[in-house]
Amino acid sequence: MSRSAAEMGPLPWIRLAPRSRFGRVVDPVWPEAAALVALQDAVRLGVLPFAVSAQGLLVASVDEPGEEARELVADVRMRLVWMRASRDELETAAYRALGGRLRFGQWAVRLRRASPSEVVAALGSQARSGGKTGDLLVGAGALTSRDVAEILARQQAVPFVDLLAEGPFSRPELFALMPEGFWRHEQAVPFAGSGKRLYVAAEDPARFKRVLERLELRAGREVRLFACGRRDVERVLEQHYRGEYLRQSREALLDANPQDSAVRLLTRRQATLAIIAVGLLALGLWRATSEVLLALSIAVQATYLALLTFKLWLVRRPTSGIVERYVSDAEVAGLDARRLPMYTILVPLRDEAAVLPQLAGALDRLDYPHDRLDIKLLLEEDDHETLAAARALKLPACFEMVVLPDAQPRTKPKACNYGLLHARGEYVVIYDAEDMPEPDQLKKAVAAFRTADSRVACVQAKLSYYNRLQNSLTRWFTVEYAMWFDLMLPGLQAAGLPIPLGGTSNHLRVAALRQVGGWDPYNVTEDADLGIRLYKAGYQTLLINSDTFEEANAEFVNWVRQRSRWVKGYVQTWLVHMRRPGRLRQELGWRGFAGFQAMILGTPLTFLLNPVLWLVTTAWFLTAAGAIQAMFPTWVYYTGMLTMLSGNFTFAYLNMIALARRGEWDLMESAATSPLYWMLMSLAAWKGMLQLLTRPSHWEKTVHGLWRPQATRAPSAVGHGTAD
Repeated sequence: MSRSAAEMGPLPWIRLAPRSRFGRVVDPVWPEAAALVALQDAVRLGVLPFAVSAQGLLVASVDEPGEEARELVADVRMRLVWMRASRDELETAAYRALGGRLRFGQWAVRLRRASPSEVVAALGSQARSGGKTGDLLVGAGALTSRDVAEILARQQAVPFVDLLAEGPFSRPELFALMPEGFWRHEQAVPFAGSGKRLYVAAEDPARFKRVLERLELRAGREVRLFACGRRDVERVLEQHYRGEYLRQSREALLDANPQDSAVRLLTRRQATLAIIAVGLLALGLWRATSEVLLALSIAVQATYLALLTFKLWLVRRPTSGIVERYVSDAEVAGLDARRLPMYTILVPLRDEAAVLPQLAGALDRLDYPHDRLDIKLLLEEDDHETLAAARALKLPACFEMVVLPDAQPRTKPKACNYGLLHARGEYVVIYDAEDMPEPDQLKKAVAAFRTADSRVACVQAKLSYYNRLQNSLTRWFTVEYAMWFDLMLPGLQAAGLPIPLGGTSNHLRVAALRQVGGWDPYNVTEDADLGIRLYKAGYQTLLINSDTFEEANAEFVNWVRQRSRWVKGYVQTWLVHMRRPGRLRQELGWRGFAGFQAMILGTPLTFLLNPVLWLVTTAWFLTAAGAIQAMFPTWVYYTGMLTMLSGNFTFAYLNMIALARRGEWDLMESAATSPLYWMLMSLAAWKGMLQLLTRPSHWEKTVHGLWRPQATRAPSAVGHGTAD
């Protein structure tokens, strides 16, 4: 690693004395770097490692380093950069760095939990990207969370306790001294107590001291602090509050705002109005069949024309330019890695053993400091296959398995709420099991949040598919996503209208998400519902130029299950927010209210009405029935025919524009045949409506891992080629 004195040439001089900079004293000597040598050796040989830079380990020497001096740091697996210092400054710096209170890295070496080279490597990473030394050493596999706790105990002069050896914790009176959220937020556990003393174990005792007085006042006794591992704290809290966590994951929104919860399909008022409407329609058909049918026909044609006009108005700006928040590569590169926040990733998993290795690889490739990644794999306790697959993987330290209790509703939003209770990040993002996000997506989201208005609570990345060419269904599905994420959602953003979020890759401010009650566990399109609730609360959503690649359904029955759930959830969302139409209009404004009706009701309504009109038209051709003919006077017939032809042509053409923006030229034929896909969507829509009446909160699981790598290619932007 080092070179001889002759090879090095004259050594540059370095001042090792502390100096004042901008009113603050800066010491050029890092105690962790100095700890690579013993104090007596540094003074005797006149050699002191003092810092880490991008060039390597900086080592000060009084004279040209001799053989013994070079051997002193020869085992450090870094490039050595030798510099010259005066003996007085070097010896003073050595005593200053090595004679006082030891820092974390020094304790790690002294307690033989990490080697000097591992500590120096962690310090080098810290200089480039920031973070805590302990977290960096855990991320590198040099320490465990228990090691960190034991080192902190020695450094902070507090005792260490092995919580798992002390359990089970069945003294609820100790936990009852403070609310559940206090212990979870402070990452601490009360594990024993006597008449005059309460014993509390904390992940970081020094940080816990800021709330120590508050706890002592509440408990009425002295609190003695202990250090313990973070994972130990989480396991004990999970053990004690499992039932409470489950309750909150199911009922947080219901407690905060029951009117926004889909736990009931219809309120009594809505059910009464529905019965009256059906009764009036039946009475009208009985007493004035032709007139009512004509009125229905005109209403349907007017609805189609209004929706066509709205969507054409909506995409007028996205078709002429980029309206989403464009985060450049230079902006990403300019982020100070040392200031990047903790980021939580929630991954709800059920029956996903087949795709779990691919998922772990995709998340491990994210370009983000691993010591600030908080990845929660949300697993069901009765899903033994996925649990076994997760435990078999050698996951990095930033991954954590959160096992959910077996309880209804078995939905993705309930799992996400459970994970949100454990989230440590400032931001949170949802990824599905088969997702492959672009590596810089988290950094792009951080850049967008930092430059956005404080009202921006969500940053939505775009979705596409890596098996887009597998068969006709995946081609059509890719065309649909291009239209939705490149034209429709950007149009909503540009118009300032509510944005129904995508089910994955929505990046959220944790504080704002908790404020609105998290996700609705009873809504099967929790993403669209959350987008509406954020808008109602005064928050905004931005789209960014980053893609997440998913697996498109290549099997028809599996696709119908997924699509029918989406349609069911949109109708469910519309019914929930229309419980108080007047109040909703006030919360959204007239423009937002109109956009809500067009997107949340209009999207499933067209799919539901299409087959009805097809059947009526077919019946007329086959029977020439007078009642049917009465529904379509000449002006109504030609208006409807013009709307249908122009609408089909327009949206097929817009599909092509969306594909052109993505450079997906090989899917133009699929865009031209989109009307065939819309017929399949109508079939799924009716299945969803029937299930809405019988099992409104039932979550039909989408099976992943069905794609065939030999029949597809992953877009080059992913950077992984085909799947593993």
